[in-house]
Amino acid sequence: MTHAANQSPQPTTQFALDRLEKALAIAKRLGFIVRSEWLGGSATGWCEMGGKRILFVDLSLSVHEQLEQVEAAIEALRAERNKPA
Repeated sequence: MTHAANQSPQPTTQFALDRLEKALAIAKRLGFIVRSEWLGGSATGWCEMGGKRILFVDLSLSVHEQLEQVEAAIEALRAERNKPA
């Protein structure tokens, strides 16, 4: 019998990997160039250089942390695009 107290609040690693793959695909469709680098715990983020948006994903972070940060970058870009001129 499964009890709610035994369930982890975070998704399973496989579920998180699937979501991360989907989030990265969305980021690419939005125009990001995705760079996966070992950044030693630095925050994943994005910048624009030469008119290209580059999303840096820190491979030293857990899959869950990478997912959270990629989703945050997507939301930040969407929010920027929706700002009134």
